[in-house]
Amino acid sequence: MAKARLLVDLDVKPGEADSFAEMFKAEFVSRSRTEQGCEQYELWRDAENPCKMTIIEVWSTEIDLEVHLAQDWFGVWAPKMEAVQATPLVVRKFVSSEE
Repeated sequence: MAKARLLVDLDVKPGEADSFAEMFKAEFVSRSRTEQGCEQYELWRDAENPCKMTIIEVWSTEIDLEVHLAQDWFGVWAPKMEAVQATPLVVRKFVSSEE
């Protein structure tokens, strides 16, 4: 079964980047990394513009990703993310050309 990969681009409001990154790591990354099938879950910041961030996710299967996205805590977290976004999220899903 093919892995599921997501890149989620965030553009955080000026002045919110550091606090958002800390909150995201503490609340979101720590939970996601313990879920079944999570192979990679990282928040990256643009070297020249720290308000631009990318979440890199790799899941063992599409089902693992679907279970992750169905978690109850997303309902609590979605408003927190929306509150700091300067622009809407851009979610890109990838499949390997080698699988």
